[in-house]
Amino acid sequence: MKEKQPINSITNVNIGKQGWVDHISKNFNEEVGIDISNIPVCVFNVPKSISRFKPEAYVPQAIAIGPYHHFETHLYQMERYKVAVVKAFLNPDQVRSFGPLVIERLKKIEPMIRACYHKYLDLDDEMLAWIIAIDGLFLLDLFKHYGEMEPYIPKRLLHYDTLYRDVMVLENQIPLVILNELQMIINGDPDLLPMLIGFCEVHSPLKLTRDSSYSIGDTSYLHLLDLMYHLIVNNESHKHDSLETCHGERSNVMHNVPKKDHIIRGHMDEIIEMGQKLGKIRKFGKAISVMVSIPWDKISNLLGIQIRDKLDEEGDDHPRAIEINIPSVSSLSKYGRINFIPTNGGIRDAKFVSNEATLYVPVITLDTYSDVVLRNLVAYEVATSSSTMELSQYVDLMSGMIDTEEDVMLLKGKGIIEGNMTNTKIVEFFNGMNKLNESVKSNEIVEQLNEYYNRRLRIKVWKYMKKRMRGSRKVLTIVLTILACMLMIVYSFCEVYGCPKLFNKVT
Repeated sequence: MKEKQPINSITNVNIGKQGWVDHISKNFNEEVGIDISNIPVCVFNVPKSISRFKPEAYVPQAIAIGPYHHFETHLYQMERYKVAVVKAFLNPDQVRSFGPLVIERLKKIEPMIRACYHKYLDLDDEMLAWIIAIDGLFLLDLFKHYGEMEPYIPKRLLHYDTLYRDVMVLENQIPLVILNELQMIINGDPDLLPMLIGFCEVHSPLKLTRDSSYSIGDTSYLHLLDLMYHLIVNNESHKHDSLETCHGERSNVMHNVPKKDHIIRGHMDEIIEMGQKLGKIRKFGKAISVMVSIPWDKISNLLGIQIRDKLDEEGDDHPRAIEINIPSVSSLSKYGRINFIPTNGGIRDAKFVSNEATLYVPVITLDTYSDVVLRNLVAYEVATSSSTMELSQYVDLMSGMIDTEEDVMLLKGKGIIEGNMTNTKIVEFFNGMNKLNESVKSNEIVEQLNEYYNRRLRIKVWKYMKKRMRGSRKVLTIVLTILACMLMIVYSFCEVYGCPKLFNKVT
């Protein structure tokens, strides 16, 4: 009888019970004397709770880097091109002695390689060493000859934007400690970070810190995505001024709310204007209360009308993104009279100045695959227990404020959003970003914005009217149905008996 296949298998090969025993006993004997306690797990699987809204953004499209996606058939066609790049990267002597020079060296540190990956790798030492060797050296050549891959990978086979996009996927990372080892083996030079920083500067959607002091052979950064993450989060213009409040102690939990009702909010001006024309809001409110108190459910049942809420019609088949409770950019600007100004720094420089009614936010550049980079950065931050969740909070803020293309156009006009991504794609991206961790607490920006916005007289009037008109959609549907029925009755009567005064007809 066939053994049951291991869960989360890399190669989908059944090693069997005896194979498992041999593998474990071999590791037990060989790992004696090899200390991996200081090797952090840094290449994680993206959990479904994060990837469910756009799973394709968290997996490679064209090329596998590392063991997680190496044996997926739609990616395997790129293997010969990776080999061609690696052979061109090495000198002839290194190609001839590749086995003892690279593979044997990697097999000696195999426990350290496995320790970097969160997922169990059911690969033997030889296979794992070859995967890491080819993919690691391919990355080194990519960073060294950035933008010059034409001789080895034709554009008709792989667009270079897709290649750079796949390199930033969390499950496609190769730990920096391994890349440094390969760099030492081939070039005798461990100074790898300058190349990686240059790559991050081109592909980061947010500005990076200029304070990137490091020592030669520095392995404090775990991999390329970790490097970009820290360069983004640590970008701060003024570390000792009033901006400290933007990243100080966080005490208020963001409230989860579904996407706003754009139709109701879109008619806000008309509703407020109607209330102002009536003059006395309280009397108007009493009239509405009387209308709402009528048993419209019973009336609708008698008329045979079924009124269902839009949310009920949609059901729960499709996951719904949850966002923080904050007005949209257009609402903040139009009704709250809040201005938006780009900062010269990073996400820690974001702040709201109430006496200026101004929100300062960093510039974000959104190009073809910037959404993939941001999604994987946030996924990595969530997976890292030691992270401060600052990037997630920034993305939550932007997702809460951006609901429509009007919001995007306003931020583009202010110079806060740049790049060639279309307005529609930007809206889809931010509206598809779920608030990932309910325990994440807000910085003061959200609280200050909501407090300032809700103090506005116009907003108070709107909230009052919205509360009183909670059942207005149901009332309106039934009233219009009754009026339509009455008009049909009157029309039918006049067709038979004639209504000269009503229709100006001469009988």
